[in-house]
Amino acid sequence: MKVRTKSKSKTIYTVLIDEEIWGILPKKILHFFSLPPEKEIRLSKEEIIKLLSEIEKYVWSKLLNYISFSERSVWQCKNYLEQLPLNECLVEKLVDRAVAANYVNDQRFAELYVEHLINKGKNPREIKSKLLTKHIDDGIINEVILNYFTPEKQEEILNLNIMKALTRYSKYPEKEKKEKILNYLTRRGFSYWEIKEKLDKIRG
Repeated sequence: MKVRTKSKSKTIYTVLIDEEIWGILPKKILHFFSLPPEKEIRLSKEEIIKLLSEIEKYVWSKLLNYISFSERSVWQCKNYLEQLPLNECLVEKLVDRAVAANYVNDQRFAELYVEHLINKGKNPREIKSKLLTKHIDDGIINEVILNYFTPEKQEEILNLNIMKALTRYSKYPEKEKKEKILNYLTRRGFSYWEIKEKLDKIRG
């Protein structure tokens, strides 16, 4: 089979087998396969198997490093590997391995992410939108939001955002300030009538 490499950086090369991208390897490992940079050679089936094994080991170590810094979703891991780049079959294999080892868990990711966003004063609609960008399943999203957003927590978040909005629009006349706060918070997904009721109470 024909194998060639092309430079990705000073020390890392993309490996192509019969013109199909399979992954990346550092120059020091390619040296053991006598693969000259930017040139094409033929390798036996046995050598190809060893080469793919080295790619898998190297990329697995990079994936472990990626998920060690922060909780990641399954989609984030796939996207990371695809960008290396890495062949689709190896992407699926390594992500499945990470999931099986519980290194990656969309339920856990969603719970931690929701906690983080609640602490930043985000409402359910904003949080759902952000989780969807991480390709989290609707069922997981709805379950986690339901578990974390008690009526007390929702009221706390609404109060927090109203106080921030009051500061944000403090320089405006009372009537205009109220309109701006209502428009701003309803655009962010808060209930118009709940905001209005809170503002009326604050105004006395």
